[in-house]
Amino acid sequence: MKISFCTTCMDRLYHLKETYLANLHNCKSYPDAEFVLVDYGGRDGVAEWVEGNLGEFLDSGRLKFMRADEPRYWVAAHAKNIAHRAATGDILCNLDADITLPNGFCGYVRRSFLGDRIVMSFRSEDADGNNGCAGFVAATREDFYSVNGYDESINLGWGYDDLNYQFRVRMHNNLKLFTPPPLLSCILHSNEVRTANCQLKDIGETMQLSKNICEDVAASKDYVANKGVEWGQARISRVLPT
Repeated sequence: MKISFCTTCMDRLYHLKETYLANLHNCKSYPDAEFVLVDYGGRDGVAEWVEGNLGEFLDSGRLKFMRADEPRYWVAAHAKNIAHRAATGDILCNLDADITLPNGFCGYVRRSFLGDRIVMSFRSEDADGNNGCAGFVAATREDFYSVNGYDESINLGWGYDDLNYQFRVRMHNNLKLFTPPPLLSCILHSNEVRTANCQLKDIGETMQLSKNICEDVAASKDYVANKGVEWGQARISRVLPT
């Protein structure tokens, strides 16, 4: 069972330096782990850092890096769809740049998906009380595509793209929601960091807009997003390995 970890970032290299190499090493013993990293229009030299520090994983084919030049603002749903569509795993996991996976986590994911049909979604708090783990959502490749991925109409600010996605996947495919114990670790940081590249920076305002979208989905029972548009598409200027 191949597991893909999909990470997107925009000017978050300082977080990747704390988490990403550890994540690659903590999954090294699992033969079918794949990592996809998308630099979503950032200006902090992620590609150069990847080439200079992660060559072992590029050479082995366990890591794919992509850079999208177009984005002016951070749109989590769009960025995540780009990464997920580039992934080839049987299970597609969103892995935010500020999250560290524990050693042996791939085996845990595999075992979790061998039983009931599930979508895996973590609570926000890690074991130390730091908020930020809710962005880790895992579903099968088939279930991801069944709802056209993350809803790209949630595009103005921060919040709810992950809750919207796991809700739609669960309802559309009649899945069990599986909420693991706090196995992940998350870097504590401010809301200003979360919204630094968003078009709207007022979290209260943007979360209400996104909540309205979620409520409309629940009321309509139409769980397939991004209808009639080319979702998860971007002009990719650089791919590693070449």
